[in-house]
Amino acid sequence: MGGFSIWHGIILLLALAIPATLVGLVIWLAVRASGRSARAATQPPAGAPSAAARLQELAALKSQELISEAEYERRRAAVLQDL
Repeated sequence: MGGFSIWHGIILLLALAIPATLVGLVIWLAVRASGRSARAATQPPAGAPSAAARLQELAALKSQELISEAEYERRRAAVLQDL
């Protein structure tokens, strides 16, 4: 009677395989989610004006004297930093 049967092996395999599979699934989901958030952070939102359009708008505001030279430079630097 006492001994290691095939059923003991199957139960042991399941007891180790199920938690390992769950841990692997959690890690895979976490890596996948971090990849999405990194891509979302680097891409501008859909429908957002391009950097060229934003720079043209800033130049127009400056030429109409609606913003100061310092404000123009600050906003221009922010647009260029987003590239």
